[in-house]
Amino acid sequence: MLLESLFKQGWLHEVWQRKTSLLSGALAILSLSLAHYAGFLMKVPLQIVAVAGLPLAKGVTATFLFYVLFCAVFARVLTSMFQLVALPFLTATDRLELGFRRKMAWLHQRRFVRSHKETIKWEGYIWVILQAAIFLLVMLAIYVKFTMTWFSGVGLFTSIIFVFLSGLVRAGFFLQPNPSIFIKKIKRRPAYSGRAASATFVTATAALIVTAFFMGSMRASLLRNDEPHMIVTREFTGNANIIASTEGALLLFQKQGDEFRYIYSTPEFTASMETKPIFSPVDSHKEPLCRLTIPAQAKTCLSTE
Repeated sequence: MLLESLFKQGWLHEVWQRKTSLLSGALAILSLSLAHYAGFLMKVPLQIVAVAGLPLAKGVTATFLFYVLFCAVFARVLTSMFQLVALPFLTATDRLELGFRRKMAWLHQRRFVRSHKETIKWEGYIWVILQAAIFLLVMLAIYVKFTMTWFSGVGLFTSIIFVFLSGLVRAGFFLQPNPSIFIKKIKRRPAYSGRAASATFVTATAALIVTAFFMGSMRASLLRNDEPHMIVTREFTGNANIIASTEGALLLFQKQGDEFRYIYSTPEFTASMETKPIFSPVDSHKEPLCRLTIPAQAKTCLSTE
């Protein structure tokens, strides 16, 4: 009975009342990899996506999740190293008096206990925020190497701002747009705390989805603008950029001036699409089985053994 009454009166009850939005947030977290893949394929022609979209999803998603785990561990290691330096210093400053010759102030025990409790209280939030910031910077530095176009940069920051504003609306901040009063209501009223917890979860999920989408776009842009390498397959030999690969299948990209060509090569067949027929044939020793012309002066070709 006691647990039931606490549940009905506490913030868990308010969170349960908003279980639909929380469930939507949980499902959205599971779709982070799909959001990233959608951003990755945003500039790939639909003709190539129709052929290579599903087979390449495994390789692109696995690479993205590997970098996410790697950067998360790296951010955790850097945060732990900073903790080893910062925590003893913060603890010592509670005991030190101001002045040129500092000495331990053992008489001010009560002040030390009070300040030490405040340090412990806010410590967890500080480390979580610091670790999240380091994780984002490491992902931008390693995964996309700060490759940011006008579209991805403006879109990313604009979307995050609107997501943050929508989170404040969900939390009821604009009913009383005073930060101090809003925080006091969250601490004292279960309804406000439950609403704030639900809004924080949903807002953080939306921000992660937006970030994953634009990171996928930036990753694809980085790979397209990289230096081309010599690629040799059964149907193609030449310089190209590898956009994605999985289980013997390759998505290649070639560019000459303003014109470009995508090539999807597998052990069974090769599909290509180019904006203009200025590139060398995919297989110079064989005539392709089909040569189709699509609108906007683009050409699609499918060749098999």
